[in-house]
Amino acid sequence: MTDEQRIQWLTDRAEIAQCLVGYASCIDRRDWAGLQDAYAEDGVMQHGDVSVPRERVPELSERILTGVTASHHLVGDPSIEIDGDVARTHSHYFATHIGEGMSVIRQGGGWYDCVLRRTERGWRFTRVRSTTAWRSGEPMQAH
Repeated sequence: MTDEQRIQWLTDRAEIAQCLVGYASCIDRRDWAGLQDAYAEDGVMQHGDVSVPRERVPELSERILTGVTASHHLVGDPSIEIDGDVARTHSHYFATHIGEGMSVIRQGGGWYDCVLRRTERGWRFTRVRSTTAWRSGEPMQAH
């Protein structure tokens, strides 16, 4: 790799890692427009067995968070593979969902497997697949 290629690789990794953090932040702030903007025009959100196109990301997100007044998602340990203008990531998440009275109603952990594409607007998700490894507390109402 040339120095220029190394710098581009490091820059791409930093931007992609920020996409993952921004994704979780949009969920926690209920910033559905920002979450939707994180996707490419042909992007798909997959949560368990449910998949929706970019246009329906806000709707599915609202359904997932039914009964939740606040949430806190931590995303970490991303592995990032870049091949030209396409990247694949695997990262772990830990989510806490809060109900009325600030009580924890549900916690869960799992991973996000994502595909991103470099666009004129920067890196955007073409697919975000959320897989739950474990969950405690109240069941989700989304599906």
